[in-house]
Amino acid sequence: MKHDIYISEWLNKDYENVYNQFRVALQSLKMQPKTLPYSNDIWCRDFMPVHIGDGKYVGYNYQPDYLREGSSLRQYITEQALACEEQNIEFADRMDVVFDGGNFVKCGEKVLVTDKIFMENPQYSPLHLIERMEEAFQAEVILLPWDMEDKCGHADGMVAWLGDDRILLNNYRQLEKESGKPFTKRIFKILEYHFDIVELKYENFVPDSWCYLNYLEVCDAILLPAISLNHDADEDREALGLFQSIFPNRIIKQVFAQPLIKDGGALHCVTWNHCIL
Repeated sequence: MKHDIYISEWLNKDYENVYNQFRVALQSLKMQPKTLPYSNDIWCRDFMPVHIGDGKYVGYNYQPDYLREGSSLRQYITEQALACEEQNIEFADRMDVVFDGGNFVKCGEKVLVTDKIFMENPQYSPLHLIERMEEAFQAEVILLPWDMEDKCGHADGMVAWLGDDRILLNNYRQLEKESGKPFTKRIFKILEYHFDIVELKYENFVPDSWCYLNYLEVCDAILLPAISLNHDADEDREALGLFQSIFPNRIIKQVFAQPLIKDGGALHCVTWNHCIL
């Protein structure tokens, strides 16, 4: 299967240090990032179709409320059809559902999304909406609670799939202590029914530690966000060691991502994996 990594042109224009490190990391893996021909912001994971396996994709209505409701932000909504025009995409389905690619985590025969989808699709009954998504994704949909402090309500900042019924959960116990919000028990109750949970935890905890889960898988490598430009902060060094223990057989490259983190995302958010059979 051919595997390409796409980014928005705005990553190079607006986040030059991030782009340069990202490009060098990919080149060391004998890959070159490709640029989407049409995009209105950097978060291409959100507006591009989601891959459901076997080189097939599902399209959707990309009209997120966090951009739609502010007239000054509407300019950042990318029309999915235009962004896909020059790509060789095999669509298995196109849902008439308001959705974000960042709210899609494929876990084998299951898909994790947050329950923010109900608020964004009031035209559907909850049951009908889940049925429609399961039909499109060809997988069981599992709902995670939406942490409403995250306006996007994305699942890819919460969990990542490790394979073999294992799931990686962000450091919610630490974040919960910071915010005072009881959230972790709800997530555990849902996830432990379906998966074996590997939970992230850091000795050198900072509020931005959430970013490390927003890594990018590239072939046999992991591109891990870094808070410091030279990856020499204690937090970055600890995260590298932790992810090396989680992925003992994978190459791990760190990429400076602090400007993205400040704006609410990291490496998974600004990339789109295009898989073609």
